[in-house]
Amino acid sequence: MDEIPRTEQPGDGGQRRDAVQPHAAEQPSNTQQPNDPAQSHSAEQSHRTEQSHSTEQSHRTEQSHSTEHLRAHATHPLDWQEDLLGGDFSSLCLPLPEDRQATLVRHRPRHSLPAAGGAPGAAALDPAAARDAWVPLASAMDPRMLADVAVLHLHGWSDYFFQQNLARFWTGLGARFYALDLHGYGRNLDPDLMERSAFSALREPPDPERMQRPGYTTDLSDYDADLEAALAVIAQESPGRRVVLSAHSTGGLIAALWADRNPGRAQGLVLNSPWLEFQFSTAIRKLLQPVFARTRSATSALRLHMPNHYVMATSATLGRLPYDIRLKPAESFPVYAGWIRAIFAGHKAVEEGLNIEAPVLVQTSSRSLMKLSYDQEMEETDIVLDVDAIAHRAVNIAPTVVLDRVPGAMHDLYISHQEAQTHAFAGLLHFSRGYLAKGPEAAAE
Repeated sequence: MDEIPRTEQPGDGGQRRDAVQPHAAEQPSNTQQPNDPAQSHSAEQSHRTEQSHSTEQSHRTEQSHSTEHLRAHATHPLDWQEDLLGGDFSSLCLPLPEDRQATLVRHRPRHSLPAAGGAPGAAALDPAAARDAWVPLASAMDPRMLADVAVLHLHGWSDYFFQQNLARFWTGLGARFYALDLHGYGRNLDPDLMERSAFSALREPPDPERMQRPGYTTDLSDYDADLEAALAVIAQESPGRRVVLSAHSTGGLIAALWADRNPGRAQGLVLNSPWLEFQFSTAIRKLLQPVFARTRSATSALRLHMPNHYVMATSATLGRLPYDIRLKPAESFPVYAGWIRAIFAGHKAVEEGLNIEAPVLVQTSSRSLMKLSYDQEMEETDIVLDVDAIAHRAVNIAPTVVLDRVPGAMHDLYISHQEAQTHAFAGLLHFSRGYLAKGPEAAAE
């Protein structure tokens, strides 16, 4: 995979100043090259090996320092606060190296499903869950099935965690549920300090000295520190539980790459429309990759107009927007050149093949739709990514991959219309029963 130069810039989107309150081109060498082709090949191979070992060692050293930093914080008492979602949700600030911050969200239900075999619909004991699309499956849900599991969820790009129905589903199976707002996203941003897209209705720019670049990174492994911080808290609160990663869209790409680099640490992955390949084809990605690498500074925002069709489709499907539009803007975050290079590097890694040891569930809509003007079909299709490209790449990420294509679903399956959501939750339940549950003898704590 091509190396992407790291560029530290003021205003990188990782810092949280004020919380959102609840409600290089290669240089010619002067070294004389050997004349013997075999010797030349050997020298080149030796140089690549040394460079690879050096890069790997550097990454391990950075990860070690980051882990030590996070463990130091994890030993302190955890100061959970009421989350902006309210109810059974609380959140925890996770300080990170380089003055960054992530936020961990936790769901602790006050109501629970009855024992297996209980009355159908008993999940409605929790008033908040009464309209969740998984409730028709409640009679088939054993509340101790995943009693030895902790689920950690990662959101997508220009996004944050808000899918309460997903949290209630996992806790309904006995799992502990956590969601992570990565640095530069969601709860870690101040809407008044965020840089906005050139096409945003909010054209007043923030103070350049305090401006936050939302979602900005030049390397997706930057989020390793966020995951390590979250996992340290989970290990402290839920020692011995197996970890299952849940992720959506860009979060699915980040989770897959992390699991590949960290074998044995996740016992399962469930990916909701993971961004495993560029939606405008592999060929176009390969044409654009060198252009972005040579002609754009990392923090340069591309002038891309993102129509608000996804917002319109979500509103039409659910009757309202289920999220805070300040944290998930209708026009999306600015698209930075450094960020798209990092995404393309991730796509290239997937194309070359990952080797995730854990079983993986990949869920997508049954079809995509790309149109310039709004169409009612957008309420039942993925208008963000190419689901066929995702399906094609899914077999490259692990030996055991289950593909579940959901008719009538949007890009985020769990904010689609009710029937599609129920189908998606049924797929999650089948995968959990077949690949994540360890049997009744393992369910007791």
